[in-house]
Amino acid sequence: MALKIDDIRKILIIGAGTMGQQIAFQCAISGYKVVLYDVEPAIFEISMKRIAKLAGSFRNSGRLTPEEAEAALKRIRFSSDPEDAAKDADFVSESVPEDPALKAKVFSQFNLLCPAHTIFTTNTSTLIPSMFAEATGRPDRFAAFHFHDTRVTNIVDIMPHADTSAECSQKFSKRRRRLPPEAWPEWRTSIGHGWASCIPRSGLSA
Repeated sequence: MALKIDDIRKILIIGAGTMGQQIAFQCAISGYKVVLYDVEPAIFEISMKRIAKLAGSFRNSGRLTPEEAEAALKRIRFSSDPEDAAKDADFVSESVPEDPALKAKVFSQFNLLCPAHTIFTTNTSTLIPSMFAEATGRPDRFAAFHFHDTRVTNIVDIMPHADTSAECSQKFSKRRRRLPPEAWPEWRTSIGHGWASCIPRSGLSA
């Protein structure tokens, strides 16, 4: 049976770097249980401190109450064990380095570990999802979900590929109260990065 969007409870973030940290926190404040996975457990101490700082920023700016910020932090846990991280995951967001071979390897690994219903997404900003869609083992439940800097905005760019289902590319984003543009066709950069990259070129040509 296909996963219903409202049935999503647990989110796995692959990659505990800057964007993985921000995505994990954004998912946690939306009420989801979050597992932040990385192959290097040494990064977890830094990640925890940065997420706590992000929570403080949201609290101090009035975007979250102290109670909401604390509750969000409690929904996040860390793991360097892929089997533990993948168990019962309903949704995956990948934020590993921009290497298509590495992303394909990671998705192939977690395809064997995650439940059959799990939706896979990549946070890539420079690659297109079709480059490693087959490696996910579930191309119909795979798309690029590129999060902007969650400290300053509430936008995610959605880039499906030819086989992405409508549920994967649209409904989950709405459920999380994100503010996405319509799903865009594949383009070798995220929408935000594309706009930003046009600025210096247009300035030089003026």
